[in-house]
Amino acid sequence: MTKSKKLTRKEKIERNRQKGAAGRPTGAAKPMVRETLLLGLFIAFVAFAIYANTFGNDFILDDSNAITENHFVKQGVAGIPDILTTEYRAGYWQARGNLYRPVSLVMFAVEWQLFPNNPFPGHLINVLVYALCALLLFRLLCRLLPGWSVLVPALITLLFVVHPIHTEVVANIKSRDELMSFLFLIVSIHLLLDYVQGKRKRALWLAGLSFFFAMLSKEGVITMLAAIPLMLFFFTKAKKQQIIRATASLGIGAAVYLLIRASVLSAQTGEHYDLLLIDNFLVGAQSFSERTATAFKVLGKYLWMLFYPNPLSIDYAYNQIPIVNWANWQPIASLLVYLGLAGIVIRRFRKKEMWVYGIAFYLIAISLYSNLVLTIGSGFGERFLFLPSLGFCMALVGLLVLLTRSPLKDKSLNLTQSLKAGKVLVLILLPLFAAGAAMTMNRNTAWKDHFTIYETDVQHAPNSARLHYWYGNELMKEKALKAPTQEEKMKYLDLAIAQYNEALRIHPEYGDAYGQRGLAWYRKGDRQRAAADYQEAINRKVGSWKVYNNMGVIYGEQSNYPEALKQFQYALKVDNRYPLPYKNLGATYLLMGDIDNALKYLHQGLQYATETDTDVLREIYTYLAECYNQKGDQVNFEKYNRLKEGLGGK
Repeated sequence: MTKSKKLTRKEKIERNRQKGAAGRPTGAAKPMVRETLLLGLFIAFVAFAIYANTFGNDFILDDSNAITENHFVKQGVAGIPDILTTEYRAGYWQARGNLYRPVSLVMFAVEWQLFPNNPFPGHLINVLVYALCALLLFRLLCRLLPGWSVLVPALITLLFVVHPIHTEVVANIKSRDELMSFLFLIVSIHLLLDYVQGKRKRALWLAGLSFFFAMLSKEGVITMLAAIPLMLFFFTKAKKQQIIRATASLGIGAAVYLLIRASVLSAQTGEHYDLLLIDNFLVGAQSFSERTATAFKVLGKYLWMLFYPNPLSIDYAYNQIPIVNWANWQPIASLLVYLGLAGIVIRRFRKKEMWVYGIAFYLIAISLYSNLVLTIGSGFGERFLFLPSLGFCMALVGLLVLLTRSPLKDKSLNLTQSLKAGKVLVLILLPLFAAGAAMTMNRNTAWKDHFTIYETDVQHAPNSARLHYWYGNELMKEKALKAPTQEEKMKYLDLAIAQYNEALRIHPEYGDAYGQRGLAWYRKGDRQRAAADYQEAINRKVGSWKVYNNMGVIYGEQSNYPEALKQFQYALKVDNRYPLPYKNLGATYLLMGDIDNALKYLHQGLQYATETDTDVLREIYTYLAECYNQKGDQVNFEKYNRLKEGLGGK
């Protein structure tokens, strides 16, 4: 056999030109390629346009623990080494957690370095990433469905893009973890298709690397280790060995992530954080029967909200979704539906139909969030439907193609011809697109700020103790403390207390609600009720340093200095990175005449104070000046007086 002659680059281009397929498209192929490109850009534009009204929104919800109150993120790029070597929430609290998602935190640190305390860049980047995801998803579906009209991938992607269930992910900056995980996932699948279609080993390893970054973004994507091999089986002509190698490359990326995660989490210090009923209502299940029944009830609600996402809520905490057993009809109905879906996949598996794969994808993607296999950090969350909803969109569009008998399995159709061929399908889906886009844009306005979202969603989820708690916090912070008159301040404090009362009616063991109600009583001047509520919070070992600090203040006002010191010290045990407990310790020691300890804690407080802690800094300087005055140190006395005066105010 003679060895084939190696073609030059010029000869390859000429060969491709003559074939009119492998190289640059010629003739009728050019308009088709251009049409596909424009369609992809249009879909990306839609994704951008329907979320553009989030650009004026504030930091909100979990943005506090991921960004605005995260010590590592607020260091900017200097905090990146800490982000890479600690648990996800280590920059916010000091309890031991179980999450490792550094990608989004690194991005937030860079954004804080460039635009400190500015939510606009975060919202803009979220929307741009979402638009990029939409474009890449459309291109991916075009590659997976090469024998279909381009209209089918376009309809699936549009349905995904406008689905209102995604508002939590895109409108909440913190949910960058979901977006980046999805983006890296789509890139990894594109690379696997490059490998399968061109047998390029480099693409295989790059796919594993991209999947590794998907895991670094959010670990829930690990379920795709089952969904992606199935995807290759359904939509490509990949051989068994290729599918095995593709899965192995992803598995290696996942394994490397898990090893790094285990190393980081094992190095944690501090108290272990126990999952609470307020975090996941399934903690309240008293038996295996209650646990499984409630989990299937939740799975039914997930499926229902894909069809009818209204009303939406940021929170479904205890007791918005009550614990049930198998005597309730809801888990039974849900179980039957899921068994039916699984039965469809098994029965029609070898036919390799798109809508059947969509069902399989949904079942695989939602499995981790079902709380059936393991108990996760939340019982229910709209963000958990972000990835599974792709399977829903594929299944719905694919099934509608069959039911309307739309002759769209023809790659030669241009867009105009496809619209004619699938006019019934398009007429069915157009109202869904319009309604989805309208609902999405309307929902985005509720994400304006904390007060707006809590005031809105406490109506949508009235049995969520945490929503009443959050709403009470905002009534106190945004309304009572900013009220122009004492009368209005008292009115809003009463409204806040009413919300805390409702939270405690729903969940009588809610320690944080006791703590905040105690603060409201304190601000109303009722020290007795404040102390009683603080003690209730302390009895429940709340994870907020502020409760212990506030209790210490009350003891200090009663001249019970030893007990005040004990509470301030415990506040530091909970989290020692805030200046206020140090200041209070210093002030208490000063009142007790212990100048050396007063100086020790006041100087420690200075180490943790930032430019935004103006009031605390002013008090620290005042107490330092007094300490040095009592020690007869005139130089330092004048120094800290000057620093105090430089801050202005009293």
